[in-house]
Amino acid sequence: MLLCANGQKETEEFINEGLDAILQFDARARPVLISDVDQPSQMIAALNKGAKGYVPISLDLEIATGAIKLVAVGGTFIPASGLLSARPASQPRPEVRLSSDLLTDRQVAVLEHLRRGDQNKIIAHKMNMSEATVKIHVRNMMKKLKAKNRTELVCLTNRLLGL
Repeated sequence: MLLCANGQKETEEFINEGLDAILQFDARARPVLISDVDQPSQMIAALNKGAKGYVPISLDLEIATGAIKLVAVGGTFIPASGLLSARPASQPRPEVRLSSDLLTDRQVAVLEHLRRGDQNKIIAHKMNMSEATVKIHVRNMMKKLKAKNRTELVCLTNRLLGL
């Protein structure tokens, strides 16, 4: 079941009242909240109230569709970018240091953005390159590290870095 909320007030109402009403009607429901509010506190509140997913409207349509499908088959979805911003400031993000013979400096820079949860188009904008170039860097890193997807690429590099 999809709940669409627009604005802080409406999102809070759906979290505090709408989710309860849905789950009282059908305890097996797997509600997904779609909102323009992209705050970690709201995401966590929605999960605590029984939502199985929280999809900010800023997400790419393909990712949003995948998130809804994930919830439909029993998973839970919260965007990493929203939760990463909830990290305490006292825990600085470790700087990526990989062997220069493994990845190029440009690939390491792209990888750092991937670790933050940035989408290709965001990485391209921040690094002043085309989205196609970002995809090529990601694909080449995946080949070098034998990763099957972006998530595995980040996990593998986190292990290499001891994170």
